[in-house]
Amino acid sequence: MKEYIKVGKIVNTHGIKGYMKCLPMTDDVERFDELEYVYTEKDNVRRKILDVWYRKGIAYIMLENIDDMDTAESFRNTFVSIFDDQLRELPEDSYYLFDLEGMEVYTTDGEYLGKINDIYQTGANDVYEIVNNSKSFLIPAVKDVVKEVNVKDKKMVINVIEGLLE
Repeated sequence: MKEYIKVGKIVNTHGIKGYMKCLPMTDDVERFDELEYVYTEKDNVRRKILDVWYRKGIAYIMLENIDDMDTAESFRNTFVSIFDDQLRELPEDSYYLFDLEGMEVYTTDGEYLGKINDIYQTGANDVYEIVNNSKSFLIPAVKDVVKEVNVKDKKMVINVIEGLLE
């Protein structure tokens, strides 16, 4: 069974013709230009993207069969998604955030540290929040620390440098 991958959240309407303000959930705000269709969470329907434009980090989208403000309003605070066959090919050593969430994290010595609970995008590098029972660690996503990522087995191996887990 295919999994839906959220690519945006409908946060408001725009105008009276059915346009919706969509907050992109991707690192490329203009990702919608490459998509022919998305799936709407509200009704689980595949809808063709009829028009899209961008302003200040927001995508303004018009979807098939949503052609007035009232209908568009009913989609507020819901998500638009794609299937994995619509994902872009990533360069080596790059990963989708949804692939990393929930991943088990071990040290190079084999010690279990916990699971990735959240990912913070700081600009310089991502930071993984690792949670194990009541303990929480913040791990920078840099090559000196992250040594192995196995998406298939949901496992990450990190090098514990001095002061990292304190």
